[in-house]
Amino acid sequence: MIDGIDQLVSLYGNQDDFVEAFLTSTLFIPPDIVRLRNQEMIELYKTGSKFPIRYSPSHHDALGISKKAEAIALTRDNEARLSAYPAFNIKIDNDGNHENRRSIKKYLGQSISTGKNSTVKNYIISHVWGLASHPLFFSSLWNIVLIPAHFNYLMDKDPESHSVVKIVKEAIQRKCVSIYNFYDQLAPEIPEIKEFERLFSAEKRPGNEPDYNISFLTEEGIELQRKEIHVSEDEEVLLEQLLGKMGKQFFIDYYEPYANGEDLMNIIPVGVYTYSSIQTRVSTMVVPFSKGQRKN
Repeated sequence: MIDGIDQLVSLYGNQDDFVEAFLTSTLFIPPDIVRLRNQEMIELYKTGSKFPIRYSPSHHDALGISKKAEAIALTRDNEARLSAYPAFNIKIDNDGNHENRRSIKKYLGQSISTGKNSTVKNYIISHVWGLASHPLFFSSLWNIVLIPAHFNYLMDKDPESHSVVKIVKEAIQRKCVSIYNFYDQLAPEIPEIKEFERLFSAEKRPGNEPDYNISFLTEEGIELQRKEIHVSEDEEVLLEQLLGKMGKQFFIDYYEPYANGEDLMNIIPVGVYTYSSIQTRVSTMVVPFSKGQRKN
C-alpha cells in the first residue's frame, strides 16, 4: 500500500524523529492562561451565559433551522439549548474558531488566522480531543494547541488510519492532562465534565516515550517549558548538606560554568576564596553532577 503519511514521516528519517519534531514544534497555551480561561467558563456556566460551539448540520432539527447562517443568528441573541447538553446556553461560533482566536488575542495578545495582521503565521488552531461541537471542548484552552500547517493534516485523521497519527494524538493528550490538571479545577463547578473523566485519565507516559520538550505561546513569543526537578526527601537532605558545605552563593555563582565543563580554578577571581577552600567547594560540586549531568 502507498501512504502519503509514510512519505511525510520518511522526510524526518524515522517515526521517532518525526513524532519528536511534531511535538516540539507544537505550541501549547501556558498553564496559567488555561486556568484563567477555565475560571471564565465556570462563570459562564454559573450565570447561564453563552458557550460557543462549532456548527454542525446535526443541529438543524434541534434548532429548527436549515443552514449555518440561521443557526448563528438564532443563537446569538436568544437562549438556545441542545438536548445533548441542556445545561449549556449555546451559540454557534461565527467561523469555527472565532472564539478561540478571541481568547488567544485576549490572554496572549497574539493574532492567528487573521490574514496579514496575524502575529502567528502558518500555524493552525487544533482541538486536542476534537469534540468541537461540545460546549466544554470547543473553546477550552486545555483542548487547544497550535500546530504548524504542514503537520496539522494528521490531527484531522482517524487515529486508526496510521500508527503515527495515534502516537502523536495520544502524546499531545498526555501532555495536556499532565501540564494543565484542568479536570480538578472544573469538576467541582461544572459537573457535566465528569462524563469525560475516563477520557482524561490518560495513561502514564510509556517507558519508551521521550519526555518531549514542548513550547508555549506567550505574549513575548515562544517560550520553552521549564523542566521541574523532583527530589526525594533523602536527596533534599543531601542537597542541603552539600549547599551548607559549599556555600549557597558559591553554587549560584558557579554551578552553570561548572556544568558546562569549565575549570572553576581558572574563572574564580583571585582572593575571593583561598586555594584550599576552592578545592573543597569544587569537590563538593562534583556530587550533584555525579550522574553524568556535566557537559564534557
